[in-house]
Amino acid sequence: MQLEEMLSVAERNLNDALRHFEQHPGGDAQAFVELKLQSCIFQYDVCSEMVSVVRNQASGFASSVALKGLVLRLFEYDVALNDHWIPRLLALAQRRGLPAESQAIRDARSSWKAEFKQLRGWSVIRNKAAGHYDAEVGEQVRLLKNLTVDGVMGVARAFLTFNMALLVLMREAGLGPMVSIGESDA
Repeated sequence: MQLEEMLSVAERNLNDALRHFEQHPGGDAQAFVELKLQSCIFQYDVCSEMVSVVRNQASGFASSVALKGLVLRLFEYDVALNDHWIPRLLALAQRRGLPAESQAIRDARSSWKAEFKQLRGWSVIRNKAAGHYDAEVGEQVRLLKNLTVDGVMGVARAFLTFNMALLVLMREAGLGPMVSIGESDA
């Protein structure tokens, strides 16, 4: 799927998820809707940033600087997934007697093991040059020069695919009508 198409699908999914959220289904259903909306916000945000990077076609060091926002978004969402989103999904599924999909989540994550390792390796970039700025400018420059369009976009595509796998797992767990992600996207 091309980036422009991914962005269009992400936009449609985000708007659908917001409509579902605003219906206030209540109880555990509301919690699932919140998880879905958060996931769709992330999906749209990252797709939008990816399209921006490709459209701007920055060169040299500007290209590395343009990528740091995407690195920060990916890193922070990975932290949120691990600390909040996935545990909340599993607890809600268990409470509702739905199949706990922890193994399926581990399996999906293992499909992109190298990309997730790379993402976690960017913690120092996040801490010194992307979300937080180190006093040592030379260190910021050194770290940013390590970012490449191919490397960051590869990790971003893997993470987006993983995020879609999570949405599919929610749908498959019988959580009601989900966003219109389409069978070809899964």
